[in-house]
Formats: sequence, C-alpha cells, structure tokens
Amino acid sequence: MDSFYSAKKIKISELSLTHEQMNIILEYLYLARLNSLSEKQTQRISDILEIAQQDSKIDFWLTEADQFIGHKLNLINEHEYKNLQAKLREYLVTDCKNLSQITSRDPKSF
Repeated sequence: MDSFYSAKKIKISELSLTHEQMNIILEYLYLARLNSLSEKQTQRISDILEIAQQDSKIDFWLTEADQFIGHKLNLINEHEYKNLQAKLREYLVTDCKNLSQITSRDPKSF
C-alpha cells in the first residue's frame, strides 16, 4: 500500500471526486465499520469492490479507508507494518532509482 501513489500512477491533483464517487466511498466506510452485515449489505460491499476495479479513484480511496479503519480498530500493528515495508524494499528494490517508488505514504515524498 505504501507504493500506491506510484503503483497506480495517480497524482494527488487527480484525486478530486465526483458526487457519485464520494457517495460510494462514504457508503463503503459506513458498511465497513458495521459489526455485522446483512446479506444485502454484504452484496453491496461486493458491488462497490467491483466498481472500484473499474475506477482507480474509488479504488485508491477504498484502500485508504481500509487503512484508516484498520488503525482505528487497532487491527494494524505499526511495528509489524514497518517490518513488512523493510522486507518489501529488500526484495523489490534492485537499484537506488527504484527506491523512490517504494516510499512512505507521505505524499510530500512524491
């Protein structure tokens, strides 16, 4: 996820959303935070994920939403996450030029 900006070739300036895109993301956030889902709600999440496969902006924001929710619910161990980043860099970076593609999530670094 850390290389998401470069992997998806999305620039910060390209992340403005339409009203429809915003509604889809907000609906996903609402559904993702529920303790349990009805069959209809489960189907809606599935539909939203299919939409995200076709829309890179929605895909980006759903990934960000998952990250946010994971932190809020203490599902992400920050130490383990940093260790995973280091391992990925070790395996994926073959020279210093590629290192700039695999950086922190801080958009200032792009």
